[in-house]
Amino acid sequence: MKENSQEPAQKDDRRVRRRRVIYVHGFDPASSDRYRRLIARAGANRGGPAPSFTAVASLSDVSEGWRITSDAVSGPTETVFEVLRYEDVVRHWRNRSLPIRFWTGFGSWARFAFGGGLRRAFQLSKGPAGLFFYPIVMLSIFILTGLTLGRLAGEGAEAFGAPAWTSQVGRAAGAAAGLWLSVRFERSFFAHLMLALFDFLIRVAEDKTPAERLAARIDRFADRIVECVAEANRTKVDGILIVGHSLGGLVATHALARAIERNVDLAGGRARIGFLTLGSVAGFIACRGGQGAEDYGQSAARIASNKDIFWVDVSAPRDWFSFGLVDPLLLVEKVPPDARSPLVISAKFGKVMPDPEDKRTKFRAMGLHMKYLGAPDRKGGFDFFAVAAGPMTLAARFATRRNSPKARMLSP
Repeated sequence: MKENSQEPAQKDDRRVRRRRVIYVHGFDPASSDRYRRLIARAGANRGGPAPSFTAVASLSDVSEGWRITSDAVSGPTETVFEVLRYEDVVRHWRNRSLPIRFWTGFGSWARFAFGGGLRRAFQLSKGPAGLFFYPIVMLSIFILTGLTLGRLAGEGAEAFGAPAWTSQVGRAAGAAAGLWLSVRFERSFFAHLMLALFDFLIRVAEDKTPAERLAARIDRFADRIVECVAEANRTKVDGILIVGHSLGGLVATHALARAIERNVDLAGGRARIGFLTLGSVAGFIACRGGQGAEDYGQSAARIASNKDIFWVDVSAPRDWFSFGLVDPLLLVEKVPPDARSPLVISAKFGKVMPDPEDKRTKFRAMGLHMKYLGAPDRKGGFDFFAVAAGPMTLAARFATRRNSPKARMLSP
């Protein structure tokens, strides 16, 4: 197991006075204002002077953002926080008719299970079993409960003289009612969301629809990263932090790799580049195999081979959506000899604190998955606000850190 953290090519202890954060959201995107409130609350819970936040505004044709000013002992730090948005791609996929969602979702589930993906996933991490089995189990409970109750009602009616086919009608009606209830209570159980996410990931791995729409948006994100780097070098920005959260970990990896291909100057200017992946779901694509898996491997390897980018991967073994504490390079089939593994650390989640402003976080798995953006509720836990709006670059903050003792790392 590799123990030493990734070393930046050029150690930079310069204080960050101006920073740009480029954040890529996941499969269940909130509004930009929702992300702003989460981060503002995390900043306010740190003690000391509360940071100031401007209102959300459009920053480009694919992004929205706001400005954060936080005070430290060494002076204020100004951060432009930009959210790259692709929720239209996600919603187009999630808003298909229920029969089509079931047909493609269960098809992807079966191909992953019987095509070797499930075996490979379990070899790397047990946590993603929740995302794999949960939607099937929950939907089965709803449908089977409705079917059973419908059958009992039908048989009861037959006992009082109803036609012999009444119980059969009761079964069908009960199953339909159970399915309707699963949709009705989706905001509490997320079964359809998780099935749609899993279907989305597997089809992207197989280079099927909606892979082409996602790829087109990733190209635009790469252009936006290039624009931000060029602007930062002109405006004396000290650091650029690119963040990929959940599905955004996959999207951000591709976008940053494509920005590198465009020969953007990542080291020649003042700004230093940090890359942060939070609870990435890219492991499902890698385990499925296919063209999408190969593309992800190439993008991850390109970033890991770039000496001017410091990469930190944060996850938690309890997080169903991520391959907790698994080196992303373990997901790459052919690792270039110059590739360096990112620093792999645990978020150290303690007690999950539900957010009263969003009922969805009452569901433990989803609440846990969003905790990466919150204030740490355990001493030594990952502090996103300090990373995104504090006075240190990502490389300087984590230069002396080692990989988590429980991390599975690519052999040196």
